[in-house]
Amino acid sequence: MDVSGAWPISGATLPMRKPMLKVCHWTFVAVLTVVLVLTGMGCGLSVTGGRAPMERPWPDPGAAARTQPPLRRDVDSIRSASEFYQPTNVWDARIELTSAEWTAMQPRRVRAKPNFNPPDGKFLLSNTNAARNGLLGAIGLDLKWTTGRVEFGGREFTKAAVRFKGNGTFLGAIRGVKKPLKVDLSKGNKGRTLAGISTLNFGNLSVDGSCLSDTLAYELFRAAGVPAPRTTFGHVTLSVEKLWDARPLGLYVMVENVDGVFTQDRFGTDKMGLFKPVTYDLFKYLGEDWALYKDTYDPKLTLNASQKRRVIETAKFLTEASDDDFSRRASEYFDFDEVARFVAVNSLISSYDGFLNNGQNFYMYLDPRSNRFGLIPWDLDIAWGQFPFIGSLDEKEKASIQHPWVADHRLLERLFAIPQFKGLYMQRLAEIFHEHFIPERLQARIDVLAPVVRASLVNDSDLRLAKFEESIRDNGSADNASREGDLKSHRAAYSLKRFIVRRHQHVRAQLEGKETGVIFRTRERPGRK
Repeated sequence: MDVSGAWPISGATLPMRKPMLKVCHWTFVAVLTVVLVLTGMGCGLSVTGGRAPMERPWPDPGAAARTQPPLRRDVDSIRSASEFYQPTNVWDARIELTSAEWTAMQPRRVRAKPNFNPPDGKFLLSNTNAARNGLLGAIGLDLKWTTGRVEFGGREFTKAAVRFKGNGTFLGAIRGVKKPLKVDLSKGNKGRTLAGISTLNFGNLSVDGSCLSDTLAYELFRAAGVPAPRTTFGHVTLSVEKLWDARPLGLYVMVENVDGVFTQDRFGTDKMGLFKPVTYDLFKYLGEDWALYKDTYDPKLTLNASQKRRVIETAKFLTEASDDDFSRRASEYFDFDEVARFVAVNSLISSYDGFLNNGQNFYMYLDPRSNRFGLIPWDLDIAWGQFPFIGSLDEKEKASIQHPWVADHRLLERLFAIPQFKGLYMQRLAEIFHEHFIPERLQARIDVLAPVVRASLVNDSDLRLAKFEESIRDNGSADNASREGDLKSHRAAYSLKRFIVRRHQHVRAQLEGKETGVIFRTRERPGRK
């Protein structure tokens, strides 16, 4: 790709900032994709056509000859969320939309965030013109709710709210049909739930060859004592009037929604502060007006005046406190143990599509019992060293545990400068490493879950199934040259087991003082100028 000042695309040239930004991640792939599909379009964006390589053609003449997956249709027998969210469950999910409902669901163009890609590379991912924060809204796309008939696990829900979800995962699938989805059973139908659950998240597994990245990562977070979502699987069939009749979209991972139900279960209250920030500068002081913080911190539960005030106080403290004052009083604002555990797991699994790198894909909570902040993981489909826009695979296997963040990260820089926090972090990381990050145990877990996934991939393409088998095999390839920044379907499959073994070796060496680890001091991909 010529990056001297323009991208050549099918005879056209798109102007770019000079010099080129020293940041490469999902944004370049996403913006390029959006430009290609939006050029010349009106206010709506049709996503009905095309087929991604991981999707089967439709109509599919071979469908009748394939053994269909064993799907659960007994949701009425489920009494709790913990019983529902089991990764050995594969739920039958059927969505039926009229032509009007399908049209209403399509993404809409809105005014993009002005200058969302500033020269420092810290993308501005909140946009007041869009309903949701994130890359999609920043570049000018809004995902709209519609209503439809949803049959889940054998139970019918009429007028259920349905929309597309995601940012990079949505954009990566924009030319296909199998996109990430969200279903809200109680939106417009207050109190309607299944097993106490009202919101269902369907991740389309578009970049996770193993289909197990989310499941294994959330399990490790929970084992480490971090409040983290649970997962299960769903097999989605979509019907759209005059377009598709029971078109199988295939296997999805379903991740527990982080909301009031989640906080009630984990913390015993649904009145806590819950946020989904999008900022590279977490707790940067912006002034005394809450309106300056609202869009960036994106509260998910109703905040009282005291909770809003605490965000502003914390931002002012982090931004302006002297080193001595910050060292003495930081534990009044941040739950050291909770933050240490959260950062330690992210470090162990080299997860860079989130808190350690790009200022998004995590939740933050303000515990009313202590008035301190903690963190909740989210969006782990390319954890375990899979994020292709930071370093090489070899570097991510060797990533530093002493300095786990990428480039600048004011909050972690200040916390790690406090001996009390740094010592607690290293203690928690060592405990989690020795007790839970055990290759034999993690690989055995992959082997237990692999048959569940394999049986449920029959309605994804043969290429998708082949990539799954490559991703979970014992002797994964050591070559990563074709993976760096490459999201194309032909790329070599990522070996999950290989990463676990090699990451364990390098973390152990760092704990024993035999290695220093790789520090990512810039967000620029190595070797790309």
